[in-house]
Amino acid sequence: MNALTTSASTRWSNVKFGLRELPRQLRHTFSLRENIRDLKSLTRTSQIIMVLMLIATVVAFILGKNFAFIGWVSLVTGIATVINLILVDQGRLTNYSWGVLGCAVWLIVALNNHLIGDIASQSFYFVMQFVGISVWHHNKGADDAVQSKRLTPKNAALYIIMTFVIYGIVLYVSHSLHGAQIYLDATLLPLGIIGQVLMTYGYRSQWVAWIVLDIINVIIWTRAMQADPSAGATSMLALQIMMLINSFYGQYMWMKKSQKAE
Repeated sequence: MNALTTSASTRWSNVKFGLRELPRQLRHTFSLRENIRDLKSLTRTSQIIMVLMLIATVVAFILGKNFAFIGWVSLVTGIATVINLILVDQGRLTNYSWGVLGCAVWLIVALNNHLIGDIASQSFYFVMQFVGISVWHHNKGADDAVQSKRLTPKNAALYIIMTFVIYGIVLYVSHSLHGAQIYLDATLLPLGIIGQVLMTYGYRSQWVAWIVLDIINVIIWTRAMQADPSAGATSMLALQIMMLINSFYGQYMWMKKSQKAE
């Protein structure tokens, strides 16, 4: 009983310490100087990929010919998400400054397209950005980047079970709310939860969840574009394709980093 009390007391102390440190961590994460420094530190390959993805995002926006409010929101979503992804590939803490912006505007697009699973996913991602800021501050290495870790088979099995349980719950809720593309859309939250948690704690297995999620999102936004091209879906589809490509690149970078650590 005493051990349990001590353990609970330690956890509460850690929570209080994290809350006290959060303002300083937020200032660091959203600092313009730190963001510029991290972007300059990107490898040449990452810089090229980022530029190509940003160009593709803008071209898709122009070709989509949707210059209404939701179209511009989709463009901002794409730009913020591209920069966020590239910084995640490199394990850079400032990715969360772009992640907060990307989640906020993506949520607007998801609401406009009545995607219940996507709405729930982006709401979860938004909250987890702040958790990630705190955890990554404590787990970053000497190079100021988060360290990549391997997931044990036992924990991997637990995460898979969690994925299916959450999927069943989201599917039921989405069906009750008459969401669009519910069987595919319901996969977004469980995969997003698993991917985000693994990412927060620096596990390279996160990329398996992101790759599967991105493939599903490509299918969802292809159908959304066919149903209503004016709903900002063209830019979102282009973004999803680029996110899928980037996920394979991110997996390569984190595997490489993990192997060096081992």
